Amino acid sequence: MMRSLFADIHRHDIESAIRVAVAVGLPLLALDAIGRLDLAVYAAFGGLAMLYGHSESAKRRVESQIVAGAGLVVTIAVAMAYSAAQAPVAVLGVLLAATVIAAVTLGAAMRWVPRGEMFFVLVLLIIADIPTSWDRLPLGIAVGAGGAAFSVLLAALNRIGAPPDEAKRDGWHRRMVSGYADLDRRQHLVLIVAATLGVLTAWSLALALGVGNPFWGAVTVAALMPALAAADVWRRTIHLMLGTLGGVAIATFLFSFDPGHLALIAIIVVCQAVAEIAVSRNYGVALLFFSPLAIAMSNLSRGAPWQPLLIDRLAEAAIGTAVAFIVILAGRRILARIRAKIA
Repeated sequence: MMRSLFADIHRHDIESAIRVAVAVGLPLLALDAIGRLDLAVYAAFGGLAMLYGHSESAKRRVESQIVAGAGLVVTIAVAMAYSAAQAPVAVLGVLLAATVIAAVTLGAAMRWVPRGEMFFVLVLLIIADIPTSWDRLPLGIAVGAGGAAFSVLLAALNRIGAPPDEAKRDGWHRRMVSGYADLDRRQHLVLIVAATLGVLTAWSLALALGVGNPFWGAVTVAALMPALAAADVWRRTIHLMLGTLGGVAIATFLFSFDPGHLALIAIIVVCQAVAEIAVSRNYGVALLFFSPLAIAMSNLSRGAPWQPLLIDRLAEAAIGTAVAFIVILAGRRILARIRAKIA
């Protein structure tokens, strides 16, 4: 499958992968050069905007990345504020639910690929777990916004010289409003409830079981939820499960060598570039690279020992996969009943 997947790679795919590599690599290398790798997680998470808008025209992709980048920066700000306030964990649960609802709705309205809640959940839970202060809040937001802006800038530069192959559009605002108006309200409600309950359940189980820095169970559920709306739901679910678990296995292998800062940045850059090529073709294959990318980003500024961290990630991946399977099974039955009533 991997051979056939990458057999039709074209020049624009390579160029897009290079832009992604530059968007994430340059800010991280710059921060490492000035000895401020503690800020790298904010730049990296802002730069995740570059992952949005696959298979879209140049102008439309800029719109997608502006919206995604703004959403990611807001998520960084909320997570930092939670950490600075040292609020109770119940508050984080409320913020997590709100993040999932907003991300699922935003992705559905913008109709972008990937749908998106995986990365917003990742950003919220990782940043919320990093101790910070109110004085540091503006700096973290600025660095995150800079990472997002750099990604959008590279996407905008790609528009220069691009052929006018699309009709004039009304911009991201009208696109969002139109996309939201066209949503199937009942199906969207099922998707929101399923994703929110699944993410919260996996996160709560990881907390209850005492898994260190629990976030990957919630992220795993968020990564698998797009399968619920797919026509070939079970084939898609299996692909996403294998991609998620395989990605954690790849991360376990890569990080067992205890990579230094530069090696870790190289892993992040390569994984994000390859995922850029894979995501519009097969999201399950893309997760093979998204998973080590996300795990690397989560530890970039922390420098925690890899072995216990990877054991936690494996345990959480199992929890998240089991929870997602149950939620998708239940959600699919509810969707089938709704469609039967409509028919």
